[in-house]
Amino acid sequence: MIKNSITYPDLLEDFTNRNIPVDVPGFYDHPNFIQVEEKNASYLSNYAKFVDYRPREQTYDEYVKDVVPMIAKIFHKKIIEHGSLKVDTSLVGLISKTLEKMNIWNYVVKGSMTLDFPVESQIDKRHFWSLDYDGFKTAHVWLVVPPFYVVDVAFLLHPFSVTELKYVAPFVCADANQVIKAEIEDVISEGYCSHLQKINVPRSDYFAVISPQTEKFINVFPARGVLSSSTKIKYIPVSVSAPDVSFEQMTTIRFQGQTAFELYENVIKGLVEKY
Repeated sequence: MIKNSITYPDLLEDFTNRNIPVDVPGFYDHPNFIQVEEKNASYLSNYAKFVDYRPREQTYDEYVKDVVPMIAKIFHKKIIEHGSLKVDTSLVGLISKTLEKMNIWNYVVKGSMTLDFPVESQIDKRHFWSLDYDGFKTAHVWLVVPPFYVVDVAFLLHPFSVTELKYVAPFVCADANQVIKAEIEDVISEGYCSHLQKINVPRSDYFAVISPQTEKFINVFPARGVLSSSTKIKYIPVSVSAPDVSFEQMTTIRFQGQTAFELYENVIKGLVEKY
């Protein structure tokens, strides 16, 4: 597991020593990177931290702030039009690969999500937990695209009531510079927490009993807070992910007959050429 104390020079030195080129987004696809990852399943976290720490120029940040919300809006519309998609890494991975084609650094995050609706809504807090009796589940998936620490276009694929939808935005592109504390109840289901309490497991040991690596991961990739419309959303990373095939080979999900790669070539590429 990657250490919280790791720095950008540490990461750069490690990749250089392993002959892994770091000049373009998506270098987790390089054979030398894959070779290391086959022996160290958590090595992808090094790529994610490299994306976090990588020095950025103001012109790059301005480019990202102009382009990413536009891309998020396009994919949000396509996802809603599709009508039968679910929240998973393959869907968000398509958007990740689209951004990489535009030389935008990013990575896919799997994690938990907590929605705290405004008091006047009288809606109870909603949790999407990553840990339950049956182990890990993909509760939610989003992108980190610095300077945006939360880009979430799959949000509305969860079942929300008409009333709940009044208090949230359709998608999120947020700096999310606010690092916040992840509570146990944000990650572990209410039922599982009750079970652990009944068998007298100390609250401080819940993660140690279920998944020690999760607590370590959250220490390195902390939770982020976002205000979506009038609702406070907490995003809690529990792992990172990446597509395991090329963009052109990602053909399972189609939008009105087009793959995401074709959507990029036929629509998105032309829209961003002016930037």
